[in-house]
Amino acid sequence: MTSPLLLVTGATGAAGRHVLPALRAAGFRVRAQYVRKAGNDSGIDWRRWDFRESLDFGPLVDDCVGIIHLGAEIANPEFMDRVNVQATAALAKAATAAGVRYFGYASSVVVYGAPHEADVDESTPRLDPRRSISAQYYAEPAVLAYARSKTLTEEALEELAPPMRVEFWRPTVVAEPERLLEARDWSTMRKVLCLYRRTQYIFAPDAAAAIAHLTTRGLARPPGASIEAFNICDEACGRYRDLFRIGFACTGDRRFHAPPLELPYIADLIRNTRHSRRLALRHGLGSLNVSNARLRATGFTLPTGVPAAFKRALAVHA
Repeated sequence: MTSPLLLVTGATGAAGRHVLPALRAAGFRVRAQYVRKAGNDSGIDWRRWDFRESLDFGPLVDDCVGIIHLGAEIANPEFMDRVNVQATAALAKAATAAGVRYFGYASSVVVYGAPHEADVDESTPRLDPRRSISAQYYAEPAVLAYARSKTLTEEALEELAPPMRVEFWRPTVVAEPERLLEARDWSTMRKVLCLYRRTQYIFAPDAAAAIAHLTTRGLARPPGASIEAFNICDEACGRYRDLFRIGFACTGDRRFHAPPLELPYIADLIRNTRHSRRLALRHGLGSLNVSNARLRATGFTLPTGVPAAFKRALAVHA
């Protein structure tokens, strides 16, 4: 019996590099979309496709039972509407025409912006893209544009209501081993500002495992139309102060020695108020308690977890 075929967009990106082997290990055949250079796995059907050049996705989705849509523009706001919003809607329409049963969309935790409540689950309101994003989220302009495009894309998929199972995956900060160690080299001032903040890291292979799990689960369920969101996060990600403590204990590296001074959350509140010119209690990413209870309820557990991944990174890269 032939294994089911999945299309993975953005297959050579930071997430795709881990998702492809996870899907292959789960027994799927993979067709992988890329823009610049194909990967090295000869068992994958590599297809070059640039969303800025064509949105005629018929040849890409042909014969696929599911789509793992990771492709996105994350840096250049000029292309975000085309690559993130229009391309996703066109891909969903092509998937509908081809009879695809499952559509997994890699959204982001940025769709929550800076909410009024620190505890975040999938019922937390999203940003309102018709209002000023900077009034709802404190971030650099490119991140604000990215957050707006991700929110608009979720809305577009809801409006399309395609006759298949659609899932929004909202990861926090997907981190490779080197990313887990980056705070070691921060300036003293940045360490002081960030010690209290939650890292919001999720180890990249753990995020890939969650995507493979949800895809397998979604395709195993009876055919039907539905839309569901899942936060993909690590509730045990810890705060930066925890990473510094573990890093110093494991290595003795003075760069992991945390400064004695730590600014409380009120400093971020003041900064946000100055930026938005509004006196409003909003919680930035570092103070959010993002829940993955819905993901865990499907039977998924993180294979590694940030604490263990951090110690591994210390052993290999520190």
